[in-house]
Amino acid sequence: MMERSSGEDPRQETISASELGRYTYCARAWWLERVCGLAPRNLAALQLGTRRHEAHGQVVSTAQHEASLARWLLVLAILLGAALIYSLWLK
Repeated sequence: MMERSSGEDPRQETISASELGRYTYCARAWWLERVCGLAPRNLAALQLGTRRHEAHGQVVSTAQHEASLARWLLVLAILLGAALIYSLWLK
């Protein structure tokens, strides 16, 4: 299930957010990797998961930019509508 990883000191003091996530998901797997120096054997699946998360992050980022653009276009439409109403009211 797990193999020894090479060159990593299991006593490092910094714990990353992804490590906290791994600990929350499976404390035993985190302990085996962090303390015992064992690495998971399913690296291909882990790499696939990383790529899928990156792709999903791109989709979320694009959606956030599009929502921001939509808000600005709404403000512009409101301003143009107000200007049109004002110009018709002056006549």
